[in-house]
Amino acid sequence: LLPSLLSGASSDFGTGWRFLREDPAGAAAPAFNDAGWAPVSLPHTARLEALVTNRTTAQQWEGVCWYRKTFTLPPGSAGRTVLLRFEGAMNIAEVFLNGVSTTRNTDGYLPFVVDLTQLASTPEAAARPITVALRLDNRHSIVTGPKPLHLLDFHLYHGLYRGASLQVLDPLHITDEALENKVASGGLLVSFPEASAASATIRTQVHLRNASADTARFSLRRTLLTLDGTPLVSAEQPALELPAGADQAFTADLQLKSPALWSPRHPNLHLLQVEVLRDGQPVDTRRVRIGIRRFALAQGGLLINGEKTFLRGVNRHQEYPYVGNALPDAAQYRDAWLIKQAGFDYVRLSHYPQSPAFMDACDELGLVVMTALLGWQFDPGTPLFHANRVQAARELVRRDRNHACVAFWELSINETRMADAFITRLHTAGHEELPNDQMFTAGWRPGYDVKVTARQHHSTREFTKADYPCIVSEYGDWEYYAGNAGLNQEQWGNLKAELRNSRQLRGHGEQRLLQQATNLQEAHNENRGTRALADGYWVMFDYNRGYADDLEASGLRDIFRLPKFSEAFFRSQRDPAEHHASGIGGPMVHIATYWTPRSPLEVRVFSNCDEVELLLNDVPVARQKPDTTNNSDKLAHPPFTFRVPSFTPGTLKARAWLAGKPVAEHSVSTPGAPQELQLLLALNGRPVSGEGDLLFLHARIVDRNGTLVPDASPMVHFEANEALELIGNNPARAEAGIASILVRVKKPSLTPTLRATTPGLPEGKLLRPGSAPLHP
Repeated sequence: LLPSLLSGASSDFGTGWRFLREDPAGAAAPAFNDAGWAPVSLPHTARLEALVTNRTTAQQWEGVCWYRKTFTLPPGSAGRTVLLRFEGAMNIAEVFLNGVSTTRNTDGYLPFVVDLTQLASTPEAAARPITVALRLDNRHSIVTGPKPLHLLDFHLYHGLYRGASLQVLDPLHITDEALENKVASGGLLVSFPEASAASATIRTQVHLRNASADTARFSLRRTLLTLDGTPLVSAEQPALELPAGADQAFTADLQLKSPALWSPRHPNLHLLQVEVLRDGQPVDTRRVRIGIRRFALAQGGLLINGEKTFLRGVNRHQEYPYVGNALPDAAQYRDAWLIKQAGFDYVRLSHYPQSPAFMDACDELGLVVMTALLGWQFDPGTPLFHANRVQAARELVRRDRNHACVAFWELSINETRMADAFITRLHTAGHEELPNDQMFTAGWRPGYDVKVTARQHHSTREFTKADYPCIVSEYGDWEYYAGNAGLNQEQWGNLKAELRNSRQLRGHGEQRLLQQATNLQEAHNENRGTRALADGYWVMFDYNRGYADDLEASGLRDIFRLPKFSEAFFRSQRDPAEHHASGIGGPMVHIATYWTPRSPLEVRVFSNCDEVELLLNDVPVARQKPDTTNNSDKLAHPPFTFRVPSFTPGTLKARAWLAGKPVAEHSVSTPGAPQELQLLLALNGRPVSGEGDLLFLHARIVDRNGTLVPDASPMVHFEANEALELIGNNPARAEAGIASILVRVKKPSLTPTLRATTPGLPEGKLLRPGSAPLHP
């Protein structure tokens, strides 16, 4: 299985680094001896963390660390523009070139660029080794926020946790947007003044710089292609000039008849290719993947390509267990795939800019995005903080402006009372950077294009009669967890009973998992009765926090990305007619029970079909239509509640009917005694991508029929050969019948082996993906 899935290579500048989690004097100097430092590749986390961090024995690491790399430029670099781009370094980064401090970046979630051009001025200079050193400090900063860790609801983590790339460009080149200071400049900026099923206008602004000593004479050619490279339309701007040392933006339109538009149901994408031509030959070429679409706020809601759309959504924190935010691109895609597969068409990125790879996945899968500025319940009101956040807002818009998925820009400090003048600066900065009618800012106070408020702050009451665009940013967790609803969670109190709230681990058992499903059904149903154009459940995946000693467990999946019952509720809210190229969608049915003697006799079934028939050991229990309770009256597809007279061990089978025909089935069997281990590698929509890829390996404890035993909780020991690296608690305690660990691809050229053992059971066998479910 595994050898056929391993392929690919590391990022352009991701290998050959050396790392130290200390702050030694002189570490920036080229002559500094780093032989004792650890060799690492990007993305990299400064330390593997505990599965559950806390404030005493397992604190998340904070401090200063260093990365160093000595390299030589590629042949032919002399006299060219050379740029080194980092996609993310936590939190304050100072960059040294050959011992000289050149760059200081003050946002751990946004990219920054280091200009190496002076080191390549002559062939002799370009041939000399270059030492780049980064000093990273992830401790709380009053300039950047978001809050000291012991008061924070999530982790920033640490390290050079995203990729890096080296760009060698012609003196006449398309600029990097992260390096430019002019408003709405840098790189490519794509917009759509018109986009309909009949025709589309693709407007492209290309920002060029002439770093040579002479006036440059050139032309610009823009070509729209299909994803497989077939040209659709092309146009050229001839006889252009740019003086020596100057930079300028050049704008032109492409016209396309009968375009394939982008939407959540049909995420059609194109390639836009821009070529800078001198004497008919390209000296710089950029390709960007775009989706042709129009967003509009009208008719009391959101229009996507003229169609009114309610966005059913969820919030996402990007962390993985143990490695924090240091995720490869394939892992970012898998998270997006799980969100789409769970029935969502919208994701709010809480509460910071997330990986470009995740944004790419949202483009591809059809997830509308609210991208966000870093911030959480923190505004010291200082000029330095405000200036830093306004600059970060500009950089965020520049980075994400060409993504088809982005509809909303949360240029606001999350759950924070902000001064009107600060709000105006953030809102204005967003519209200056993306000056078209597709830019919608969002925030917690008046002054933005869209108002966002969490349900625990009584947003549903406010939004019932709202005459302005609004989004329920969060719901389903806090209002069922704490009796107070203030903006300062460090002062929370009056906690609701454990059996009442939504923070339920998979190991808490089916009754508490069903309570979580009840809560979010009630809240989502209420949201649908307001004028909100979208809602976002809190949260998709369980995560760690700085101010609490346990996992925040309101996720629809746990931190290992294993599903809870609640996820099936949201899957049932998708129209059964929807089918996506990624294999997502269609009719579904799911029985939310383990069917043991302790299981409720009121059996809840989630389905997006007209009727469901429930059978027990092939004997019909009932065939009925969806529930008609008060908590279901506004849902797209209410659940089905069946009353089974008494418990009989065996198999419950649900058969879903649509337009009079059976279209989907799901079965749950009473578990017996544990008999074997089954190993599953969770690909979640994306094959293994090569060296550095991270995947979850799950060991299911099953009975002789292959049924998951949810009460089983043994210690499971995982083993792998040197082709793979195991990361995490090993042995790992099974929770609700499944033990999990992270697997990193280390040497793709070797044939990998995996095994798992637990006392009293045979060694686990690796199953082919999709051959067994990860839920009962």
